Amino acid sequence: MGIRLADLDIRWTGTDDTTPDGHVLALGTDSAGLLQLCLYAGDTPADDQFRGSLLLPPDGHQESFLPTRTTAYGPGGAWVTSGGDQTSMLARLANQPT
Repeated sequence: MGIRLADLDIRWTGTDDTTPDGHVLALGTDSAGLLQLCLYAGDTPADDQFRGSLLLPPDGHQESFLPTRTTAYGPGGAWVTSGGDQTSMLARLANQPT
């Protein structure tokens, strides 16, 4: 299923100018301490509406297991893209098959 809401320390939920129509975002830290921007269909985050996430790696990190730039992962955790800006990555996640 991907990232469960119960596994996030949520800092913010809502929409902004990068949010695809008909979706909502949740920004939080996952159980590994990594910052995730999660995308959900609908107007309230719900596990069954999870569409994917953007992993936001810390600047200047030295961990070889982390990407060096923001990376999108689909609902099952598979890599989707690290190309484009946040808006285009979220749009691509919103249009992934469910």
